[in-house]
Amino acid sequence: MLLTCHFARNFAYYRAAWDGATLANSTDYWKTTSGNCFDLCVLEWCKLFGGPREEHAWPRVVSDPKTFETGLYAAVALSPTDFEAYRLKTREYRDTFVAHLDLEMVAYLPLLDPAWASVRYYHAHVISHEISRTALGTLSTDLEAYRSEKFAEATPVYRT
Repeated sequence: MLLTCHFARNFAYYRAAWDGATLANSTDYWKTTSGNCFDLCVLEWCKLFGGPREEHAWPRVVSDPKTFETGLYAAVALSPTDFEAYRLKTREYRDTFVAHLDLEMVAYLPLLDPAWASVRYYHAHVISHEISRTALGTLSTDLEAYRSEKFAEATPVYRT
């Protein structure tokens, strides 16, 4: 659940940096900050969805993987084949440009919308089926509200 909250916060900070199709503040500092938030989203998402060998991969957490997987595809509005292609491309970006620096000259930046949808679904599923709310401690039980709060926190900072 910690990973879902880390994803939501970095997703909010990344999205707050953008004003439509351009960065709200294009100094090197804010370009780097925005890029770092993007990369952290990819890292946190891959910990959950990057593959079964990941220590925190969703199949290691959910008690009914088949039901979870069916719901996941509906939540992200992707077929199993398209989700797998998205997973592989996102993991490739992580492996080639974030976790390592390979010799590739062009980076494929995955869209974060499917990642956000899958993280929201995972968070809601775990709260509903896998863990008691009290076990969350101070972690948010409403991931969208948490993301909105962090977006509102970051937006004026980027605009200064």
